Amino acid sequence: MDKLWFFSDTGQIFWVPSAGSIVDENGIPKSDVAEFEVKLKDVAEFRTFCERSDQIILVSSSQEFAANYVGAIPVSVPRVALIKSGTPAPAREQLDKLELDAYVLGPFDTTIINATLDKSLDDKNSLIALQEELKNYSSIAFTAMSSASEMGVVAFYAQSVQSISDMDRLAQQTLCCLKDLSVQGFLQFSFEDSVHIYPESIPNTYSDLLDWTRTSEHRIVSHGRFLIFNFENAQVLITDAPVEDPDKCGRLRDVIAHIVSIAEARAKTIKVNGLLKEQQDNTRMVMMLLEMASRDNRNSVKTIMTDLSMALREIAMGLDLNLAQETAMLALSEKALESLECLHETTDAVEVHFRSLLLQLDQAAKLLKTDEAVEIAAIESNVELF
Repeated sequence: MDKLWFFSDTGQIFWVPSAGSIVDENGIPKSDVAEFEVKLKDVAEFRTFCERSDQIILVSSSQEFAANYVGAIPVSVPRVALIKSGTPAPAREQLDKLELDAYVLGPFDTTIINATLDKSLDDKNSLIALQEELKNYSSIAFTAMSSASEMGVVAFYAQSVQSISDMDRLAQQTLCCLKDLSVQGFLQFSFEDSVHIYPESIPNTYSDLLDWTRTSEHRIVSHGRFLIFNFENAQVLITDAPVEDPDKCGRLRDVIAHIVSIAEARAKTIKVNGLLKEQQDNTRMVMMLLEMASRDNRNSVKTIMTDLSMALREIAMGLDLNLAQETAMLALSEKALESLECLHETTDAVEVHFRSLLLQLDQAAKLLKTDEAVEIAAIESNVELF
């Protein structure tokens, strides 16, 4: 295990094979490592030594490392820093930019340094092994997908529509996917309140056929070169199925059924998102009107009831009433004020209910919200698999 030690204060570089810590508690190189010091003529030679090392240890003190040397350290080599006490902020910031694997603060203990170096190296090797394993798995998965190009197109399509939040863009990507499968298709999204057909320049005959499909109980209908896929909210008409190749036609029918299913699910999400947004706007408007009306009514009623209560009190004092009559009239005044408070409490409860409803709508919208993706036109829709 070759380790490269680099000292910022002296610029010394030691290339030590199979060794632990070479510094004392103050971060000074021990005398018995002098034979491992290397004199490098330039940055290129330094980078060569870095690439031949299993680990780089940067010993930082009052001086910063030479910027051109630090910039030449390969990202793939584990990097550990020994930071002496009193190291200034600029020198620490220089180390932060290196994305260190570990660091040790002075004064330095040999046991701690060795344990840190070993753990950093083990972690880096484990990460490299994991990356290689994932790379192998990805290669195997990609090869398996490539052996069935139609399913590769489906996988690409499923990934590309995840972030689409517009019905027109969803239709555009779906038609591009059908084109990648070398078939001509027409698409219809149907809901209770609206029907959308793509492309808009569809012949009337095909449009009528899609409209009839909505009322049909059949899921998949094939006749010659025509294929019709009928889902609850999505219908697709294929006009040039490869009937001359029954095996390919059968595979294509299954693949397109997957595509229509994915398109329908995404269309439902987009539709629900739109309805939810509309309900959010309506609820916010109702809430605003309720707050305005509540505020105005509360102020007006309170003024009226307070004036009425005071008037009743004055009248009760001025009339020639016996004690029972005066008590009854004052009780009526108090009851009016209590009724006013009950009305205010009810209004507050309604406002709380609407605020809770609005919060739930906001939370639901956040769960359904998708980030706008790059324009579909900028995505390569023609997938080439081998």
